[in-house]
Amino acid sequence: MDIYVTEIKIEDDKIKCYSETNTENVKPAELMIVDSDNMAIIYLADRPGEESYDRVQFVPETWPYLKKNYGKEIVVNDTLLLESFYDELDFLLDNIKDNNNYGKEFEEKVTEAFEL
Repeated sequence: MDIYVTEIKIEDDKIKCYSETNTENVKPAELMIVDSDNMAIIYLADRPGEESYDRVQFVPETWPYLKKNYGKEIVVNDTLLLESFYDELDFLLDNIKDNNNYGKEFEEKVTEAFEL
C-alpha cells in the first residue's frame, strides 16, 4: 500500500507527516528505496497480515523539510515512527550522488535538494 505524505509540520522538535492512509498498526521496516520514475524517496513499513511492504512516499516538495530538520524524529499520522530513517537516507544519498543509474533528472533533484 502506498502512504503518500501530503502534509508536514514541525512540532515538538519532530517532523510530523500526515497522510490520508491509515497507519495504525503499521510497523517500521527500517529500509529505504527510491522510485526514480515518480521522483520519490520511499521508506518501507510492515502491515501485519500483509505480504508486501507499505511504501511511505516522500516527493521532492518534502525533501527541503527533511534536509532542514535533519535528525529530528519523523512520525506519520502520529502512529508510525520512522526508525533508522536518517541512517537509511544517508546510505541512499551516498549511492545516488554522481550515479546516473537512478536517472539523470532524479540524481540532479536529489543532489540539489540535499546539497550533495
